Amino acid sequence: MMKIFLLLILAIHTIGSIIFAAYIYIGASFLRRESIIPVVLVPVFGPLAGIVIELLNKLGKHADRPIDLPKLTLGEDIYWKTIKDEEEDENIVPLEEALLINDVQTRREKVLDTLYENPLKYLDVMLVARYNEDIETSHYATTTIAEAQRKYQLQIQKLAVAVEENPNDLALLDEYIVTLEKYVESGLLEDYLLRRQRMIYAKALEKKLSMVGQEKDTLVKYLRNNIELKDYTAAIEVSNILKRKFPEDEQTWIETLRVCVEGHDERKLKETIQEIHTKPIAWTNQGREQVSLWVRA
Repeated sequence: MMKIFLLLILAIHTIGSIIFAAYIYIGASFLRRESIIPVVLVPVFGPLAGIVIELLNKLGKHADRPIDLPKLTLGEDIYWKTIKDEEEDENIVPLEEALLINDVQTRREKVLDTLYENPLKYLDVMLVARYNEDIETSHYATTTIAEAQRKYQLQIQKLAVAVEENPNDLALLDEYIVTLEKYVESGLLEDYLLRRQRMIYAKALEKKLSMVGQEKDTLVKYLRNNIELKDYTAAIEVSNILKRKFPEDEQTWIETLRVCVEGHDERKLKETIQEIHTKPIAWTNQGREQVSLWVRA
């Protein structure tokens, strides 16, 4: 009699656990698939515990299944992104991280991928990757940088010819200036080549100033470029123009302080600070923060 009872219990457990395991496997249950093991292997109490958990979840009115932590991923900002799609490729690795991990194949693949996209998109990463210890990664990065330089040079050459052929086209000159500015600030150029390109940029800015007059934004760009060329005399002249034309504009005084600091002109710095205290300058919070090291605005 006892033997028949045990066989009956075993049969009920087997049938019940198989049904419950299938229920879990197809995703209809609140339980994860790992729970199938105790449900099947623990006689009677396995399925019973699973049923109790199911009932507790249903009574608790949980509308969704528990979120697996591996499916959560940080986005580009500080907030959590939504759950990843089940079919999303989990092998996607940000290029910046690919360069840091100890996986030569991943580094090579990710750097090579940029050759088939816009090489300017990952330019800052490529400038670091070219010094990578892996020879192929370094080669791929160098190739990408060379491609970016080629694109810039072709674009600048075309615009230079167009500006020369259309000397009164201000929109075309602005496009030329923007492209030159991006190139000199890109990090692609060094030493003589950078200086040469900045001199070309300076001439383009001078041409615009001759066309539009003493425009503030162009004057600021011209001043900063002169600082980079270490032509502090020219930079001071531009700052004097800014002070005459825009005496109440905070940008005027921020740039004047910049010239003094970059040129290590202590006397001029003291004079500028004293001058600032005599002017009714319209400071913003950001402007005050920028000059806070030298003056209380």
